[in-house]
Amino acid sequence: MRADCQAASRKQGHRAVVQGFGNHIGGVCRDVTAPESFMSDRSANLSLPFIQPSQAQKHVTHNEALERLDALVQLSVLSATEDEPPAQPEEGDRYLLPAGASGAWSGRDGDLAVLANGAWLFLEPQAGWLAWVRDQSNALRHDGTTWVPAQGDLQNLPWIGVNATANSTNRLSLSAQASLFSHDGAGHRLKVNKAGSANTASLLFQTGFSGRAEMGTMGSDGFSVKVSSDGASFQTALIADPATGTVTFPNGVSGLTDPAFGAEDLVTRAYLTAGHDLVTNGMDSLGTGYNYPSALTRDPAITPHLPAAFSYAGYHAGPVEMVETIAVDPNLCYRLQAYLRQESLPGDWSAHAEEDRHEQSVGIQCIDPDGLVIEPRHHVRFHDGGTDSLTVLAAPLSPGDTEIHLADASGWNDSDNDAEARGVLIFGYISAGGRRHDHYSRIVGHDLFAIAGVNKTTHVVTLSSPLPALLGNPGDGGGTWPAGTAIANTAPGTGAKRSFADRVHLAETDRWYQLSAHVGGIDLSGTDAAGNFAPGTVGIRVVFWPNVSNLPGGSGGHPDTGPDHRVHIAGVSLRAQPLAVAERVTGGSALVHVPVPDVVGGVVAMAPDTLIVKEI
Repeated sequence: MRADCQAASRKQGHRAVVQGFGNHIGGVCRDVTAPESFMSDRSANLSLPFIQPSQAQKHVTHNEALERLDALVQLSVLSATEDEPPAQPEEGDRYLLPAGASGAWSGRDGDLAVLANGAWLFLEPQAGWLAWVRDQSNALRHDGTTWVPAQGDLQNLPWIGVNATANSTNRLSLSAQASLFSHDGAGHRLKVNKAGSANTASLLFQTGFSGRAEMGTMGSDGFSVKVSSDGASFQTALIADPATGTVTFPNGVSGLTDPAFGAEDLVTRAYLTAGHDLVTNGMDSLGTGYNYPSALTRDPAITPHLPAAFSYAGYHAGPVEMVETIAVDPNLCYRLQAYLRQESLPGDWSAHAEEDRHEQSVGIQCIDPDGLVIEPRHHVRFHDGGTDSLTVLAAPLSPGDTEIHLADASGWNDSDNDAEARGVLIFGYISAGGRRHDHYSRIVGHDLFAIAGVNKTTHVVTLSSPLPALLGNPGDGGGTWPAGTAIANTAPGTGAKRSFADRVHLAETDRWYQLSAHVGGIDLSGTDAAGNFAPGTVGIRVVFWPNVSNLPGGSGGHPDTGPDHRVHIAGVSLRAQPLAVAERVTGGSALVHVPVPDVVGGVVAMAPDTLIVKEI
């Protein structure tokens, strides 16, 4: 049929091939330049002007070109799946013919069929043609062989950005108020996969693109939750063991108990029973070394008949504290006890009075109601020739003032150039709970005046510079302290109290000694009395000063015994002593009296407390 049409076309000198419609069904060829009653003067799709029958017929190919342009430009077809011509098509209707098309479309698989001037015009597509298919609402592209989706199948895309810019690291990037992952008939599972156990598979929560929380399997197959305040340093809040499912909280946990029980962590029965007294695990009943300073090494081999002792090796590097804070009543007296053992060293140490035995100290660190350490500068006062510097303001004092007017400056420092002896302590401190302290204050500053600035005749102290705002009254909008406010001159301090044993030498090496002493009452003297609690104390931590005199090159007649010389500590205990009393003495300190039994006489006498050292 196509050959007959081509022959007829050649006879008329015309190259376009059409198949008739209506009266021409059956393949009768028609010269498209022949005038027809239904021929329009413009194209059906793009309204392109045709040459009319009255015009010169030598331009008939112009009309054919317009028909093709009208068919191809902005190509939009009705369907790409219809396999036979419609019964009543309209002028300009276009179709992409599928495989197996029949009727007038037979043998034209893949072609574009266009109804032009009542006949089907067939155009063979070229690679790169695009067509919009109306009944599919989809775009197709010709690949040179067949029609395929213009967009592809969206598989193996390098990256995707949804309202955001993706990159080689964030290959899927989304910027939106929310995102939804929903089910497809049942449940839904979001999967994050990693290559190996040492890699990371996690969800990272950020603020301003800085990490604040992360959960997943980071660096292992154990699930963990981490948090950060700065995006750089992360703290592990939770770890779940993948083998057992056991959950641990490396940094502690709160809120698991009734707040009425207190703010401390939930504890086990083993922990509760491990307290021989107020010192938890003092005898190492837990078998873990809990509560002892990390600077000490647990040693179950050398002990005074206890589960374990703890040793410190080497040069003195400052005080070390036990972990837990012990609540105390500072009005009562407490007995502190511990076992000490100094290790012997080979060699002749007879040139030194104490040979290879070093000074050892044990004491307490006092803690205030807010859990803050009470340092000597918070309560120790200067005494000039025995006269206490504690007095009151004779006139208001405000930040920016350069003079302090005192009721009595006779106890203030006019001779010691130590910066800590040239400071001011204002007694108006209020702790977080609202308690106002009389002999304890954190409103303190050092190096505020020169010794020449103290006038004991006028009772005026001239400051080296204006009073800092940090020393202002927090209860007054302008920071002004009223006349009558208690104030004192500061004095140098030495840190935690060596209230138990101060620079003690054990009588022999390689022997255990039991040391015991008492502490009690509140020190109001401003002298940091060793046997009393500092004012403001509601809790304490036990402190050790191991190998105090072992320093490189020797110290105070003591030899340098090297970095491996050990002292052992064990059996730390603190107990309230109901029969002991703290008697207030002149000056404000308290003298602790303890019961001393006389077994032979059958009596118990009260005597001032002293350190008792007993060989075990």
